[in-house]
Amino acid sequence: MMADAMSDELRRRLRALEADYLSQPVVVQRTELAEINQLRTQLGLSPVNARLEELGAPAPAPAPVVASPAPRRDHSRARAIYEAYQKKAAVLELHQAYARRVAEATAGNGPTPVYPLAKMGRDGGPLRCDLCGKPIVLEGGAYDGLPADEAWAEHPNPSGRWNSWISGGMVVEITVNGTLRIFHGYPGRNHTHCCNAVRAKEEKARKEWEASKPVPPLAELRAFLDDTFVELSPDERVTLLTKIVDVMFSFDPGFGVNVPGEAKTT
Repeated sequence: MMADAMSDELRRRLRALEADYLSQPVVVQRTELAEINQLRTQLGLSPVNARLEELGAPAPAPAPVVASPAPRRDHSRARAIYEAYQKKAAVLELHQAYARRVAEATAGNGPTPVYPLAKMGRDGGPLRCDLCGKPIVLEGGAYDGLPADEAWAEHPNPSGRWNSWISGGMVVEITVNGTLRIFHGYPGRNHTHCCNAVRAKEEKARKEWEASKPVPPLAELRAFLDDTFVELSPDERVTLLTKIVDVMFSFDPGFGVNVPGEAKTT
């Protein structure tokens, strides 16, 4: 009975000391801390440190750190560039496919098939020179000296097997943007031939572009592609970035006078 009374007295004394401890000056705390730990030992309790934390007790878990959401990046300019790229690339694909068809139809040595000369130009008309705008003229046979479309119209039974020599020569060219150019003449033989005379015009256009060529905002475009096309692999996003820069920021000579019927040039 006396032991219980003694324990109760020790507990009351301990509670009183601990209640006042933190409000005491440091010098007083040192004295009281020793007495607090003596009482705790007598009561079979763990000693405490200067902050009244039990020694050997696990430290309280730190409060969870809630990361603030990253600010959304502004992709307005990059998105506008990408949307313009989509529209331009779609039209370019039509012109590039058309250029390949014409180049294939007119390729080879010797006489050229008349059909593409007469029918594969704008709106199903003749192919025309991109410098002077005139159609290709045939040479030899019954239709010597006639433009290909007129010869085709006069022929009683024209077919895809009809070939003819070309008066004055012809150059079929695919430009840096993959589109078609047709010129009269023979390369390098005479500076008055359309295929040679056009070079000065092309060089002037290139120099003017070089003097003020646009600089692509690569960092903005990369960020836009990373945030928008998460389903693509890093290599696929780099490939897309390269296409965008090539179409939107490289030298573009535009379209020639000969265009596919299904394409819009504006």
